[in-house]
Amino acid sequence: MRFLWPLHALNRLIIRKKSYLHTTGWVNSMKLGYPCSKDGSELPWMNYQVINFLKERLQNDLNLFEYGSGYSTMFYARLVKSVISVEYDKNWLNLMKTKVPGNVTLVYQEKDIDKNYCRAIKEFNQDFDVVIVDGRDRVNCVKHSIDKLSNKGVIILDDSSRDRYTQAFDLTIKAGFRILTFEGLKPKGSDVDKTTIIYRDGNCLGI
Repeated sequence: MRFLWPLHALNRLIIRKKSYLHTTGWVNSMKLGYPCSKDGSELPWMNYQVINFLKERLQNDLNLFEYGSGYSTMFYARLVKSVISVEYDKNWLNLMKTKVPGNVTLVYQEKDIDKNYCRAIKEFNQDFDVVIVDGRDRVNCVKHSIDKLSNKGVIILDDSSRDRYTQAFDLTIKAGFRILTFEGLKPKGSDVDKTTIIYRDGNCLGI
């Protein structure tokens, strides 16, 4: 009967309503075509472990900057005071403008390498408690975010398992930061994905 194990796996993970794939929203994300929870509310395209952590730790007095807008923008907007999100795709930006709530500012910046895109955060006369790096030119985005963090600020780097992001860890550790990595399945995903929080003592996430 060993040949029946795929059917048993299908039943336990896809059909059974109390399974991990149902309760996290993975099944619903596959149905609806965007990262969402079981009730359809938007989620970041990050692994569920870090999503749950952020749900618990983000607070409504925090200011957040995001490289790369999307469904994550709506997620963060529900949890924090304000979101500024920079986006390089004009069509996507225009679509997002029809969806985001009033505490979100969307900014267009043409994509480039080590030029204006990664420095977009410096155009704002404020520091940020949380910086999400989930767009283009990520190492340089991390680099230029360091000086724009508040005293309790953190940087969150998605897809952090990619070898080309090692330099981001080297430069932040040298600057006195530590790293905490979450890994697991993400909405609509099938592989193990990693997201890393770059933090110092006294940070806004209580790490």
